[in-house]
Amino acid sequence: MILNTLDKVIFTVLLLVFFQLPILSNHYLQFISGYYSAAKIQVEGYQRNATAYHYADVDAMIEDFKHNSNPAVRADAEQKQQTLHQFADLAQALEVLQHGNLLEKTIYIFAPARWSRLNEVLKNFKPGIPLEPMVVGYSVLVALIIGGLFMWPIRRLSKAR
Repeated sequence: MILNTLDKVIFTVLLLVFFQLPILSNHYLQFISGYYSAAKIQVEGYQRNATAYHYADVDAMIEDFKHNSNPAVRADAEQKQQTLHQFADLAQALEVLQHGNLLEKTIYIFAPARWSRLNEVLKNFKPGIPLEPMVVGYSVLVALIIGGLFMWPIRRLSKAR
């Protein structure tokens, strides 16, 4: 009786946790979209400047700025280059979060390198229950599998006694 109750509790907790993943993924996507939009405006400004001042591209402009004698211009070049790298990272994040499956999204979101960003997203996260049949089915299936894997050694130990 205790094992059956434990099994049901574990399944319920896992199900509720897996229900949150698609909701968290959507929150994360919205968070990243805001950063992407802001970075895109900056990068477009860099591109307009590069074109206006006859540089082949933004990278050529940044390289020229890096060799400038003025330290403020060199520091600005470094900041511009960091913004370009962040923009590329944000574009990759959007690709995964918009087109990846739930497993890919989960792996991306919970990567240790992105925990600071995840903490920012979690500040505004509100748990809920998804209404999409595919998400509900996936959550039930994964909760059953992981719950079964967790309970399997416990049941074997109890039968051995």
